[in-house]
Amino acid sequence: MQIVVGDIGGTHARFALARIAEERVVALDQPVVLATADFAGLADAYAAFATEIGQTLPRYAAFGVAGPVAAGPVHFINSHWVIDPNTITADLCLDSALLINDFGAMAHAVHALDEDSFVHICGPDVPLPAQGAISVIGPGTGLGVAVLQRRDSGVVVLETEGAHVHFAPLNERERQVCAAITARHGRTAIERIVSGPGLGAILRCFQPADTRNDAALWEGAISGTDPALNEALALLLASYGAAVGDLSLAHGAFGVVLTGGLTNRLRPLIGQSQFHARFCAKGRYQPRMESIPVKLITHPQPGLFGAAAAFAQEHSA
Repeated sequence: MQIVVGDIGGTHARFALARIAEERVVALDQPVVLATADFAGLADAYAAFATEIGQTLPRYAAFGVAGPVAAGPVHFINSHWVIDPNTITADLCLDSALLINDFGAMAHAVHALDEDSFVHICGPDVPLPAQGAISVIGPGTGLGVAVLQRRDSGVVVLETEGAHVHFAPLNERERQVCAAITARHGRTAIERIVSGPGLGAILRCFQPADTRNDAALWEGAISGTDPALNEALALLLASYGAAVGDLSLAHGAFGVVLTGGLTNRLRPLIGQSQFHARFCAKGRYQPRMESIPVKLITHPQPGLFGAAAAFAQEHSA
């Protein structure tokens, strides 16, 4: 069965054709990547995808979207798009459409992909648990958080908005960052710091005149040649580890999977940072945290793969 899959974030909308059989994904074509800012909404971008590949699209689709999916319209936090689950089939001329949170799709990908699609980051180098909870977390335009629950009776994915809990500063520098961001936004959610735009938010707390865009800041930070960016990145990575530890502890997880292109770029730097120390620094629960394997998903399009896997699971009957 061929379907369209989409991974709709705050900055990019990715579309591809996928094939599913026997409750699994058997093929995923190369994606078409579009800038959300260039389109009024999903319908226009979907039409552009059809034009790009030059063929009639299947009448079945699955989309992971960067926002909470409930009965009403999905209003994107980091873009102007709005998607209404009640009209999506008519809007896109589909017979059936599955709409899930983008990190719900990521969690489905974690379950469906084989071990070769993961690399070890920190903690014990052991497989992800076959039973119980696995936290799936990753920064991009925002910060995505989901829980994969593996049970004898099947798989349950919990889509969350954990990125919007309050940031917990642990030293004076972090308190200064928290205060500056709170003064601007009214509060400091984790994703204000642990995200692509978070690097600039941290830097401008101390160097407000720096006008470089996010791409330039990340290039400078990863190169390691700018002392101010080195300090900002160190704070971000420490905060990333602390947040992942807090969230996984709240989830009752015994495995963690990090996702996204940004974390893949940061992979060589995570081991040199305070990420794992902050992940484990949970007081009386430190021994538990030290027992948790932390992996990174390396599949190039886990959001698209996960949307296809979720569709395959839902239509397994």
